[in-house]
Amino acid sequence: MWMAGCARAPESYPPPMQRNALPEAEQAAIGFLVSMNDPNAESSFVRDISPALEGGQWRWTYVRPELKMHLKSVRGLKLVWEIGLAVATFERTGPVTISFFVNGQPAGKLPCPKPGDYRFEQPVRPSLLRANGENFIAAQADKLWVSPTDGVKLGFTLTRAGFIQ
Repeated sequence: MWMAGCARAPESYPPPMQRNALPEAEQAAIGFLVSMNDPNAESSFVRDISPALEGGQWRWTYVRPELKMHLKSVRGLKLVWEIGLAVATFERTGPVTISFFVNGQPAGKLPCPKPGDYRFEQPVRPSLLRANGENFIAAQADKLWVSPTDGVKLGFTLTRAGFIQ
């Protein structure tokens, strides 16, 4: 007579230790070029960039917007900023010149004589960059629009910034 179901039970093991998932901002690696509508764009912001995405693609900048990005290689890169000057702010500021910086060093200037979209693209000397490390890019307009009600200072709109080859 055979007994059905009389098998030895397997050994039991405790479940593996549970860990919380990383926030999205920490999951994404900092990239070469940051679009303001990327879900993890804010992980690259250092300062002076609005957290509010406008029109599904751009953000306001304040006095000196700055971003950080991790670069593996530093050879043959160009600094790129895709920006815009709004008609409403331009009416108060007039023509604006925007200066760009890489790791605190000047990287070029862009004259903006009228409202509209602009693209700054300039080769960057590898000696200004840090391979396998964080790099910081910044911009600063020579004139800012100042809100008459709360004193907020707006620079320009930002769509993308970073490096291309």
